[in-house]
Amino acid sequence: MSERKRSDGFLYPFGSYPENKFSQRTGYDSKFIKEGKYFYYQVVLSHERILPVLFELLNALPEKAFIVTQIHTDDYYKDSDTYVSDEPVEVEELLRWIRGWKDVALDDGFFGIGAFTEGPTMEVFLDEHKTIHIYHHDPDFMEGTLERLGIAFVMDLRLYWDEPHYHESLPLLTEYSEDYLTAFEDLADKYDLLLDEDEDDDTDEDGDPLGMTCWKIELRGYKPKSEFDPTPQGFYSTLYLNAESRDEATDMVEMYMESKDEYADLFLQMARVPEELLSAGLRRKNYDPEEPVVWFESERIEFKWNQTGGLDCLPS
Repeated sequence: MSERKRSDGFLYPFGSYPENKFSQRTGYDSKFIKEGKYFYYQVVLSHERILPVLFELLNALPEKAFIVTQIHTDDYYKDSDTYVSDEPVEVEELLRWIRGWKDVALDDGFFGIGAFTEGPTMEVFLDEHKTIHIYHHDPDFMEGTLERLGIAFVMDLRLYWDEPHYHESLPLLTEYSEDYLTAFEDLADKYDLLLDEDEDDDTDEDGDPLGMTCWKIELRGYKPKSEFDPTPQGFYSTLYLNAESRDEATDMVEMYMESKDEYADLFLQMARVPEELLSAGLRRKNYDPEEPVVWFESERIEFKWNQTGGLDCLPS
């Protein structure tokens, strides 16, 4: 891993840093969100302070909260996908997960993680720039907490990520290194994560309908054991298909897998790719871009399936 970027004593994460020299101040700013009747805070810290402050802020939430995670997507029309846990979990359990995946949580420029509660607005979220975002209904409590942590209010706080900057995932030392997708896979195996999006919607960044679109789907699947093969087989695969919405694409993948007596266990990425951005070889395989069909599957990576999926079934 390369040397961490430093400017005027401020340490940047490996996965997000300015293109040009930038004197990033530490501290927080805030504003009142009138519509929701809560306060919004942005907290910027040098890298070495992020983890202890994040844990203090998460511990200020109620005992149980919903997990929220945001991961980079290859989708042409948006930058990220946001997922939330189906049920609230113990905050201490989330802290243990972050400790185990701190390299990704604190340094991967394609990954964000946090927690929120229902009822009175309370959320703490560490984004892909490793800026901490706080949404809270009680400004006295939150500003007192920040003061206790030695974090000062900064008027007109400038943020390096408002200027040209880089985003990188952690360098992959091996094929199965701990990058943001592997972290997401582990999180999804532990908690029932739901995509925070209308799955029937298929619009561009301006809200205009796209119609039939090419989708690139990265998934984890498995073939159940049978009398002829007593060992369940897991695999990673990438499918290309044409569909009019994420919901339709999901149904098509499941039907495609069922036709092979297989099952899609986890969707790692579902990205819309304009036809003109496909390679010439892939475009030739998509005979009719207006037909809803799975038209290509990549070579699979296979592993022994242990009935639970997840990282403990990855090949050694």
